[in-house]
Amino acid sequence: MYETSRSTRMRLAAVALISFLALLVAACGSNRSSTTTTSQSVSPSSTLVPNTPVSVPAWTPPVQATDLMPDASTPKVVSYGSDPNQNLEVFQSSGDAQGTIVYIHGGAWEGGSMQQNTSAIIQAQEEQERTAEFVQLAKLASSGVLDELKPQLSRGWDIVSINYRLATATSGPGIRATQLMNDVDHAMRYIVANAKALDLDMSTFIISGGSAGGHLALMEALTASSGQFMDPALPSNLKKVKLSFDGVIAMVAPTDLNTLYLVGGPLAPPGQEALLGCSLQNPPFTAGMPQCNESVVNQFSPLTYTKAARVNGVTLPPAYFAYGGLDTLVLISTQGMPEIDAWAAASGPNETWYDLPPQGTHNIDDNVNDLALNNWLDNVASATWTGPNAKTPTN
Repeated sequence: MYETSRSTRMRLAAVALISFLALLVAACGSNRSSTTTTSQSVSPSSTLVPNTPVSVPAWTPPVQATDLMPDASTPKVVSYGSDPNQNLEVFQSSGDAQGTIVYIHGGAWEGGSMQQNTSAIIQAQEEQERTAEFVQLAKLASSGVLDELKPQLSRGWDIVSINYRLATATSGPGIRATQLMNDVDHAMRYIVANAKALDLDMSTFIISGGSAGGHLALMEALTASSGQFMDPALPSNLKKVKLSFDGVIAMVAPTDLNTLYLVGGPLAPPGQEALLGCSLQNPPFTAGMPQCNESVVNQFSPLTYTKAARVNGVTLPPAYFAYGGLDTLVLISTQGMPEIDAWAAASGPNETWYDLPPQGTHNIDDNVNDLALNNWLDNVASATWTGPNAKTPTN
């Protein structure tokens, strides 16, 4: 529960601080051949016995899809900051109160919105070159993951969908990963501080996201309690907010930026370059992008912090991961299972579930096991993971 998670906050603060200090030390090396504390070089102690993740069975949805339903409420739009992109939508639940799920949209970090997850930049790209890859980018920025969560409104979960400033697609000064994380952290603090005014039930607080939004959700869950990405310009009342999350939902989320760009194509490399303001490719995909320092890449890779959690004895909150077997953009092999295994090793028994539908693409929402997600959410709300009352991921 949000009010009783002080120990969780302290543990997550410790791992985020230790990880960040390690990254600062690593920054002394200015190229990728330097010896740094990275997601590759961190190895867990041999004396620790990790928990294993829980596999979710493949699911065939009914012919009459039960996950398609009208919104249970007309969303309330609220600004949490002064920038036009710093706003959020609040959907009120209609069932018995369970808690609040915050959703972060995708769109390769440089596109998307809380309402439609489409953007002018995507449309401009499609007009310039109508290829299958740009059609995929439009799908990447769809609102499918948010639609996947909306049925939870009738199950008692309030939903808040947030906007954030988008990464600058060109080289030079612009909006980068730090600013995106500042906005996500700002929104979380605003939601907690104003929960009563927003009529949100905070007995259970879950952060979620799809694709780039899943990456940002994981980053916030792993660093929020330390204040690592808290905007120093925040008003004092928001700086005082103590953040922690009771659960994390990450769908098709990039987790290791050291390998994400290797899939090639016109999607992952430019999106990652826009996020970081630098490139791991030589020559870069985006003209004028400088080469990345490895420490910067690791600083914004969730896998760095997740691996450090187990090494440092930190317990992570429950998590639900989903990756598509046919996704050619965010690969299960490099972005999915390494993160899932590392998270499970640092979380409680049976708390980390993973859903890998064989026919799922990057637009995964139609293939996610809705019943298993419901069971996982019920376990989070009741804090029951073992014993006769614990739910298992069955169809």
